[in-house]
Formats: sequence, C-alpha cells, structure tokens
Amino acid sequence: MVTGSYIRGGVQTNALPVDVLTAEDLQRRGSPTVVDLLKNLPASSGVLGDSNQFDNRALASEGTGSVNLRGIGPQRTLVLLNGRRMPINPAGQGGTGVVDTNMIPVAAIGRLEVLKDGAAATYGSDAIAGVVNFITRRDFKGLEVNADYSAIEGSRGNWGLSATYGWVGERANVLISAGWQHRSELSVRDRDWAVKSYADNPEGGWNPISSPHSFLPLAANGLNPAGTPQRDVACALLGGFAGFANATTPACLAQATPFDNLVEKEEHYQVYAEVNFDLPGDVLLHVEGLWGRTEVPRWATAPSYPALGVPTAEAQAIPAQAGAYYVPASHPGLIAYPPAACACC
Repeated sequence: MVTGSYIRGGVQTNALPVDVLTAEDLQRRGSPTVVDLLKNLPASSGVLGDSNQFDNRALASEGTGSVNLRGIGPQRTLVLLNGRRMPINPAGQGGTGVVDTNMIPVAAIGRLEVLKDGAAATYGSDAIAGVVNFITRRDFKGLEVNADYSAIEGSRGNWGLSATYGWVGERANVLISAGWQHRSELSVRDRDWAVKSYADNPEGGWNPISSPHSFLPLAANGLNPAGTPQRDVACALLGGFAGFANATTPACLAQATPFDNLVEKEEHYQVYAEVNFDLPGDVLLHVEGLWGRTEVPRWATAPSYPALGVPTAEAQAIPAQAGAYYVPASHPGLIAYPPAACACC
C-alpha cells in the first residue's frame, strides 16, 4: 500500500520542491471552499465543481470537486490526506473515479502541500501530474467557529458554517472538525453571455434532432424513414429556429441552453476526527475518521438534450441502456417517430 510518506522532508531541500499553503494563508483567502482553494493554485488547470455543466467529464459529478494539476485530468492527480490516499468517488467525473475534494472540511486543514512535478515513479500512475497533500491541524488547541457568506449576482449566494475543537496533551492530541456549506442555484439565464441567438453563437446548445418539450426515444436519433432529421411542425411556435442539419435537410434547431444551470443547488456536510498517541519506542498511534455527504436535490437540463448522460453506466435507470430514462408510452412529450426509424416504438 502506498502511504505517501515520500512527501516528507524539507520543502526546499527535496529533489522535487513542494509548494506549501499554511493555515494563515487560508485565513487570508477569506475562508475559501476546497474548490476555491484548489482552482487558485498556480499549477491548477481547471477544477470541476466550480461550474458543473457542459463538460463530458462532469457527467454525474454535480456537487463534487476535483483537482487537475497541469491539465492532464483529475484522475492523474493524486490526493492525499495526512499522507494517505483518500477513497475515490466512483460515480463522479463521468465514471472515471477520482477523489471528491468537497468531502474535506477546510476548517480541519493546517496546511496544503502541492508537488507539481510528476511523481508516478513514487506513487503510481495516478500521480503523473503531481500530488496534493492535505495536512490537518494536529497542534490546534481550543474551540474555533467560523461562518461566511458570499453574495453572487443572480443567485441567493453561498454560505457556510464550521466548528473545530482541538486538545493537545503531553503525549496525545485530539482534533474534531465539522463543516456545512450551501451553494445556491445559478441559472444560465442569469448571465447575459451564456444565452445567445443562433446568429451570434451557432454552437450555443442548438439541438437539430428534437424540441425542448419532448423526449427522444432510444435508437430514434431524430430521423424519419428516409434517414433524414424529422422536423417538428411546431418548431417556431415552441421557440425553435428553423434551420438545416446540412445543406439540404430542414431541421428544427431547439436551444437547450436556457434549461440548464451554471451551478446547481448544493449542500455539503463533513465531519472529521483524529486522535494521536505517542507510544514508547518512537511509535505513533494515529486514528482518524472522515464522513461526508453531498446533496444535489435538482439537476436542471433540457429533457430532449441528446447528450443527456445521467444516470451513468454504473447507475442505470434502464438495464443495459446507459444514459436513459424510462418514459411511459402515454407521456405527452414522447415524440411519435415512425417504427422504421425507432425500433423501440
């Protein structure tokens, strides 16, 4: 088992220098969330969790966070807690399985060590981009309570509450920390730059094979028996744009973007506790426990969007049909494609 003990040593004397953020650095940043903290690292190149839409890597990852050093992907950045690997979140990041950094209570962190150079030879293939090591506040004594609020235009804002208790004796110490963070929903419609006309942005979520009020049956692909897109007769009435799928085939271009959220409503809960005992013979007994819970009560997206990929292949609503939902045949929004174009109808 790889424990990550190689990260120990002098910060500037190691063969591979390690950047360090202390508890004082975190306080100067104004009680950031883990996502805020990681996205501002110099070596960070995109952090899922800041916005959780419009990216194939974000499928089924609403409410989760990750760290992506050097832009290679979060699955290539190793995340440690006190030098030990953290369990992965198998459902997030499109099923790739990475550590959910939102499970870490910021109030319990004493410093953050970042090894920006590849360390695959030491840690394995999941450390090709580097290593991020969260170190807890083992020397903390007393009781600390923090509350914060961030005002965000177009949403109700974000807020959080945390409490940390620490006791330090001659041969032992105890640390207990709990945190709660609320993130308000932010709709695409609340940002002028996010929703544009087809003339301004033809790549802005325009869907040529279904309309915003409908569900697209599996295997239909929006085609008629001739193999060309079947245009919705009420295209303009439903807010669509009568365009062309190619040079000669008419199609109803329905914009799915206004149905989406840039950020979903999220609730995060974390509880962390650790106990350390100095035993005879230079032996340290360390016991720690971490519990976390994330709630995303609603995921906003257009029902007809073809790229809809939730549930994932690991959690299917219909057996053997990844990314599909069960819709009764009597549903008024189910498009009645001809049998020749839809084997499931």
